[in-house]
Amino acid sequence: MPDALFFNGRFTTTAERVLGVEDRGFQFGDGVYEVFKFVSRTPKFLAEHFGRLDDGLREIEIPNPWPGVGSFAATMRELLERTEFDDGIVYLQVTRGEAERAHFWPDNMTPTVVAYSRRFNFPDAAKKERGIRVITAPDLRWKHCDVKSVNLLGNAIAKKKAQRAGADEAVLIEEGIVREGAGSSFFAVIDGRVITHPLDEHILPGVVRDRVIDLAIAAKIRVDERPLREAELFTLVEAFITSTTQGVMPVAEIDGRIIGNSRRGEVTTELQRRFDELERALQ
Repeated sequence: MPDALFFNGRFTTTAERVLGVEDRGFQFGDGVYEVFKFVSRTPKFLAEHFGRLDDGLREIEIPNPWPGVGSFAATMRELLERTEFDDGIVYLQVTRGEAERAHFWPDNMTPTVVAYSRRFNFPDAAKKERGIRVITAPDLRWKHCDVKSVNLLGNAIAKKKAQRAGADEAVLIEEGIVREGAGSSFFAVIDGRVITHPLDEHILPGVVRDRVIDLAIAAKIRVDERPLREAELFTLVEAFITSTTQGVMPVAEIDGRIIGNSRRGEVTTELQRRFDELERALQ
């Protein structure tokens, strides 16, 4: 603190309570969100986050409050200028707006727009080498996971299950297929090939996921975007997750089974190095 808050066209801080009780985001989860990282008040992959936000809003028929990436970037940069710390995340959310509670919504609603900065402790070098523990959990989410919806109850239940098991993340399974993490994209490495779920309605198009795939291809590491069977998890010697806050993070353990003798794998190490260099180069 102090952080900065952008709400419906004006700047304040999160000390001010601004949301109406009949906002559809609050009552129906009727909205989408984004989270981006900033270092030295420099946002990372801002255009990519705007693109995903725009896609999600269009999919659920909410008008984008920003006409293009330029105006979006200007708002976010002013938000960071008003923030009194250098490193952290920005959470932003666009809901359909406020109206009398009913399942159907009135036409021509005005969206509610919220964005605010928060401090965040990003993984240090030791954590990035040590990796994380994950568990598997059933995928309880809605059937439109390519939209970054504020409906996160299924994700939250899986995350809490992981926490209670002493793990850092939950890998979601549906009908014997590995989808993704509750808050991340999941990658397996099999025979030197990187395996991850294809882009469809079952997973979120991750900003870091896409960059890592590009980096793997540039490094001549084969990438197979195909469904990974749950049974394949028990034979893995290397796996990792990707996300805005974790970057490329090795998976050291799945459901209590050690992966790769608790050592970060060679492919993960190389992609982690390349991604960190890419992120540092962003201005």
